[in-house]
Amino acid sequence: MIVRTIDEVLGSDREVTAINGNWVSRRLLLDEDAMGFSFHETIIKADTETMIQYKNHLEAVYCVEGEGEIETIVDGKVYSIKPGTMYALNKHDKHYLRAFHEDLRLLCVFNPALTGDETHDREGSYPPPPYKK
Repeated sequence: MIVRTIDEVLGSDREVTAINGNWVSRRLLLDEDAMGFSFHETIIKADTETMIQYKNHLEAVYCVEGEGEIETIVDGKVYSIKPGTMYALNKHDKHYLRAFHEDLRLLCVFNPALTGDETHDREGSYPPPPYKK
């Protein structure tokens, strides 16, 4: 059994901050935990916009605090995000994620699992997972 608290993650190498400071990802489960997915608490900073396209991962997101929106770039559709909203990037959707005047607190699942130190590249993606035998 794995039991881990957010306090154990804070300030550790499992807490990763975006290069531009727009978000911080607190990675509670990673590839090394051998669950087949990773699980994160992500804080999107207030009044920010981040372009994202996970080319190598699928992600499901559940909002627990704050308000914002997601805009899909291919068609310009805008979806409101508030507590109780879930969205899933099932088609590697290229999108903008915006937090309004307060931080967004999101619970996120990635498949395949992240290894831990990933940050977005200039296209808003994480690198593919390392090859495993």
